[in-house]
Amino acid sequence: MASLQKLTISVTLISLVFCFFSSRSVNAVEDFIAQACSSKECNDILRSDKQITAAATKELDLGLAIMKLIIAQTKTTHDYILKKTAENPAYADCEKLWLDMGPGFMRILDTTTKNKGYKEATDDYDFHDIGEAVGRCNSMLEEKKIVDPEIKKGGNIVLTLMATANNALTHQKLNREGQN
Repeated sequence: MASLQKLTISVTLISLVFCFFSSRSVNAVEDFIAQACSSKECNDILRSDKQITAAATKELDLGLAIMKLIIAQTKTTHDYILKKTAENPAYADCEKLWLDMGPGFMRILDTTTKNKGYKEATDDYDFHDIGEAVGRCNSMLEEKKIVDPEIKKGGNIVLTLMATANNALTHQKLNREGQN
């Protein structure tokens, strides 16, 4: 009987510890996503992606997972523009810009992964420099009197995710350096 009581107490304690850490893990995910996002659109995008929510227990992992999502969105939008270019050569300049963004974001992802976050003072600048192609593409299309909501949507998603990844990685760098 005494061993049954000990077993019951042990199971109860283990359950309490598990619940405590599980709720803290959920809160950490919520905190990191909330901290990184500044809009409802951003929250919706991140919370709907299982890889993002799984990675959201650490700022570095969250930032890197968002970078991977940026690369995927860049490819999706580029593929769309490539089809539009076949129909209308006026899209060719945008197609080249979006094509170049993919390898650029991959380079930043590789460097950031290797460095375990932002290391150099220019890391965030390099990241945003690549993303400026979104605005250049939009301007080129406007000059040609082309309105394409799908490209605009893809660009907005990439820019939103870039700002979010940058927030997470900058915060992680400041924490690592003891500045936050």
